[in-house]
Amino acid sequence: MNKAFNSLSYAHDFPMTDIEKIRIAQVLSLFPPKSTILDLGCGDGYFMEVFRKEGYQVEGIEIAENAVKKARKKGFTVYDVSLMGKWSQLIKKKYDVVFGGEIIEHVFDTDLFLQEIRKVLKKNGVLVITTPNIAALGRRLMLLLGISPHIETTARQYDAGHIRYFTRAAMKQLLEENDFRVVSMQSSVINFNNQGTLFSRQAAQLFPSLGNNIIVQAVMDTSQ
Repeated sequence: MNKAFNSLSYAHDFPMTDIEKIRIAQVLSLFPPKSTILDLGCGDGYFMEVFRKEGYQVEGIEIAENAVKKARKKGFTVYDVSLMGKWSQLIKKKYDVVFGGEIIEHVFDTDLFLQEIRKVLKKNGVLVITTPNIAALGRRLMLLLGISPHIETTARQYDAGHIRYFTRAAMKQLLEENDFRVVSMQSSVINFNNQGTLFSRQAAQLFPSLGNNIIVQAVMDTSQ
């Protein structure tokens, strides 16, 4: 999650596909009503706009320079700080919800990342994370055929900068090791082509382990 890489790689507006609309609708269903939200890696504030329209108070963290400027022009408070270190000390408040949409796969030290999240969550706060599913149906088939299942091996401009890959079990274990209790795990859709134009939402509800992503809702485990 390098500032220069992010500023270059995420210079363009976020494409809002039908699959993304389904993902964000599922995310919204996991937020308690009238919550305050911190959006980690908020980009240009597109999702924050959606949250705001639904009545939530939302702030964000972002390091891509152009995205920070766009989000601030939309009226959002955005902290220009890297999520790689101890960023919580710059946040002078706690939130009902912390949302990490497609961000944990970019993080080197995921334990530190989750511990920092704990510091900005209220006692009964909710963590919602979405991340690509390395065990998605299409990726399993690609592996069987000896094809790399979209695992990045460089940090070139056309790459997304993913350095971590998760299954549902791996995500659950990581959260539990950092004193979170998983409440629910879902997936948006199961893809049937590389372009993401042929998919099924119903199939992902029946077989979430084959879905294109992992959508997890967790709370802090205070029993430790």
